[in-house]
Amino acid sequence: MAGETARTEAICTEIRPWSRTSHIVTWLTPTGRVVTVVKGAVRPKSLFLGQYDLNYTCDIVYYLRARGELHALRDCAPLDSRDVLRGDYRALVLAGYCRRLATELAPVGPDCRLWYELLGDTLSRGGSSVVELLAFELAVLRLAGLAPDFSGYDRDAEWSAFSLETGAFGEGKGRCIRVSRAVAEYLCTLANAPAGGRLPHFIPVEPDEKKSSTPLDAARVIGVFYQFHVDCAFEVRRAVLELIS
Repeated sequence: MAGETARTEAICTEIRPWSRTSHIVTWLTPTGRVVTVVKGAVRPKSLFLGQYDLNYTCDIVYYLRARGELHALRDCAPLDSRDVLRGDYRALVLAGYCRRLATELAPVGPDCRLWYELLGDTLSRGGSSVVELLAFELAVLRLAGLAPDFSGYDRDAEWSAFSLETGAFGEGKGRCIRVSRAVAEYLCTLANAPAGGRLPHFIPVEPDEKKSSTPLDAARVIGVFYQFHVDCAFEVRRAVLELIS
């Protein structure tokens, strides 16, 4: 009801100006997206100064509005400022993409907790490599129920046909793309990694990944699969991929 307050942990995913002194802040919480207006956010004596920023996890209290989704922030305290991201432009670029993807696709309700934890774990790692992007995207596909199966590639052939419709190798109908054995092995290993957990030690990460085209080739395969199944801004993904590779 209007006038009541809610309290939750939340990751700050977007900040927009609302007026000369106020912000509209979007958060991802364990139960879904929350959008708040922060009145007087940039005034010199504002209590909100330094209490939130992009990538922060905060403890927030906000007034519930009876209509619409724009709530009024009452209190905010930072829990994790993720200093690991400071000073690394590539990591910040990748963090921005992960925030956007999670905020756009995460469901409303208790099922959002896994999305919230995935985003929090990814931001806390502070990665800035192509493999980090791929690991996050594959975890998102698992949570969305769209996880591809890369295990069925032909071990004896240099190339295998991957069906975009079924998300598996084989004689699938409809649109297919050719995937090399090396890329299939790479994606199969990444797909079997635990969501939000440590990446397998045998997956190449920076700077070793720059010596091989496999990570970028794998990123192109996942990009095509995303375009086929997920409605999101692929121009942003393309720009992020160019900046971190």
